[in-house]
Amino acid sequence: MKILVIGSKGFIGAHTCRFFSTEHDVWGADVIDVSEKNYIFLNKQNTNFEQIFLTHAFDFCINASGNGSVPVSINQPVFDFELNVTNTIKLLDAIRVHNPDCKFINMSSAAVYGNPAQIPVKETLQANPLSPYGWHKLYSEHICKEYYYLYNLKTINLRLFSVYGEFLKKQLFWDTYQKALRSKNIELFGSGFETRDFIYISDLMNAINCIIKRGLFNGEAVNIASGIQTTIKEAAETFCRAIDPELVITFNNIVKPGDPLNWKADISIVRSFGFEPKVNIEEGLINTAKWLKENK
Repeated sequence: MKILVIGSKGFIGAHTCRFFSTEHDVWGADVIDVSEKNYIFLNKQNTNFEQIFLTHAFDFCINASGNGSVPVSINQPVFDFELNVTNTIKLLDAIRVHNPDCKFINMSSAAVYGNPAQIPVKETLQANPLSPYGWHKLYSEHICKEYYYLYNLKTINLRLFSVYGEFLKKQLFWDTYQKALRSKNIELFGSGFETRDFIYISDLMNAINCIIKRGLFNGEAVNIASGIQTTIKEAAETFCRAIDPELVITFNNIVKPGDPLNWKADISIVRSFGFEPKVNIEEGLINTAKWLKENK
């Protein structure tokens, strides 16, 4: 099986390449100019995907590219739109013209839900994004549906909840570790009682594998999460104990724009494809802390 990973130098993309390359012919594509086997360099501006699919025929294209930052999307909405929406339709149209048998996996986000009216969140819940990032991920989902219904391309959207693990250099645990390097006293945003549905990176890889094997590819969106709700306070304290038991955490009760209050996913659909999360939050955070300390 030949798999193309767009955004192969990012957190999720790099893990995806490593995971699937043990059994499949995996190609990467990204904007970092390096000389590697099975790697395609992409221009940052006006990215053109035509030549990729004109030259190669892939069985799957996994789109792990785009802007993944809510604050960046708020400050630079046009930039976020280009990376998360424009590039999605350009990818799909290149596939439509040159490689129509290629199945397309789009990394979407739980940010499409905003502050859900009820939890656990089902895929049928009406989307209500809080940020340009959330809106643009929703637009990319609609484009995937469009190309399925109008052009019969096999597409699926994975609504990722809070993915974490080794090599992630942003968001809660990375930021907390950077603060821990400077002080024993760590201030975090919010009250600490906000909740997230954290999923460890190896569980995400297993979920993608289940999607590849059993996904319907009918333009639908599928929640990818652990199905477990954890408070930010509990997660941060667990992480800090693994970094340094002497760290003290306080919360400033400031809610950042675009941040939801509570998330917990209903993962019935992905479970029906054979997925079952294996790594609990404590084990995953211990692994993450170990990697950070070894690579500081």
